[in-house]
Amino acid sequence: MSAIAIWVPRFMSISAHSPTPNFPNGDPHSLHKPGGDEANNLTSTDYEDGINMLETKEYVRAESIEDRSSFALNPQLAIDPNIFANTSDRPHDRAATLEEIALAIESDLVRVGEAFASAKASPLGNRTNVDDLQVVTNARQPLNRSPQDLSPQRLQEIAAVKTNNYRLALARCDLRIELDPQDPQSYYDRGICYDRLKEYTNALADFDKALELKPQDAVFHHARGRIHQQLGNFSAALSDYELVIQSQPSRASVYNDRAEIYRLQGDFLRAIADCERAINLNPLLVDAYFRRGITYTESGNLDLALVDYELIIAIDPSYIKAYIQRSWIYFRQGNYRQAIQDCESIETINKSCFTAHYLRGVIYERTGFKQLAIVSFAMAIALDPSSISALYYRGAIYYEMGRYPESSADIDRARALQQYNSEKLVDRDETSFYAEGLALYYTDGVDAAMTILRLGFLTATRFSNYSFREYISLRL
Repeated sequence: MSAIAIWVPRFMSISAHSPTPNFPNGDPHSLHKPGGDEANNLTSTDYEDGINMLETKEYVRAESIEDRSSFALNPQLAIDPNIFANTSDRPHDRAATLEEIALAIESDLVRVGEAFASAKASPLGNRTNVDDLQVVTNARQPLNRSPQDLSPQRLQEIAAVKTNNYRLALARCDLRIELDPQDPQSYYDRGICYDRLKEYTNALADFDKALELKPQDAVFHHARGRIHQQLGNFSAALSDYELVIQSQPSRASVYNDRAEIYRLQGDFLRAIADCERAINLNPLLVDAYFRRGITYTESGNLDLALVDYELIIAIDPSYIKAYIQRSWIYFRQGNYRQAIQDCESIETINKSCFTAHYLRGVIYERTGFKQLAIVSFAMAIALDPSSISALYYRGAIYYEMGRYPESSADIDRARALQQYNSEKLVDRDETSFYAEGLALYYTDGVDAAMTILRLGFLTATRFSNYSFREYISLRL
């Protein structure tokens, strides 16, 4: 990897309003000049130009100067890789942190341990970014020089996980286990990778091994409990969670996870109680508000659910699942304007969200804007071509508009998909039943549609969607 590639993101993070860099002794010229064969006259000139521009806050010009290679060659930066850290606009400049880690690794193998500590302390987990690949790449140099050094292996493993490169992370874990088969942390780390890859059986085996080596570790028990939960082993999961609670009663996330099991078992009161324990321990744990909101929704308390989703959005305006659930509540309350607004908010966060386009199509069909409904369902189908409900909906609207060939194509495709997808009735909402019933009404007659439409009527009742229930009853 070239030194220039390391330093590009740092200069891109500097703005005209950034503070002055924290140079040694307050003098940017106190940095050692690059030496050796690589430090030719051009490099030295670029280096001086770059330092002068940083000193005078001419950051835009500094960005275009090829002094980046000079900085990377400067041994002083390996000794203190944080010299330029406070030139960033943000208190936690992710790109800057990565550059410091990469430079430390590149310059001095002894610094790998400190770089690893920086990686753990930095906010690398906030967003996946191509810069993480830089750490993966730079960690290879010390690995090549010292293959049995565990620090760069662990660092590269962390970076690989951050870039969703779980296979690379698994390879690092395998090597660590080969070098030290009695290290429980290595089995735990590999179990996490298997979990992310949805290889739950392998994950469970690794967590079992980690707990065999370190039986009382609450983190390991929590991780294994989550895998048991994924595999549907609820009693085993609850046992692990109970052990975590006994040793770490203030661990908010374990109550949140246990609440999900209670919710799935239909024990809504205990689920809500656990969510509230989690929230009391960590008032910013949005997942606990969300789980409580889902539980309220399923138990028919839509007003309380709405409060939880609004609290989530106040804490984290980018929490897209809260907008999705709130839009459904607004829809079920007949507040179509607010539901559409939430769909638009969802699109600003993620333009590829199926639900936003689908629900908007449902509302447009319900309010008579058929052409807009066609457009929304088309976008939903483009995102999920196997959506039976969207295909039935669009097919029914095409029929009403007299576009019979297109209607037949959509309805036939939905039926074909339905034959290969054993969709559980309990997983379907009122709009899904209505779309299929309406398509059957047009193609096969009233008798064929009645059973499906009645299921839609009952489901709308279950979710207190009284306006949509009346809409379905017009077909009955």
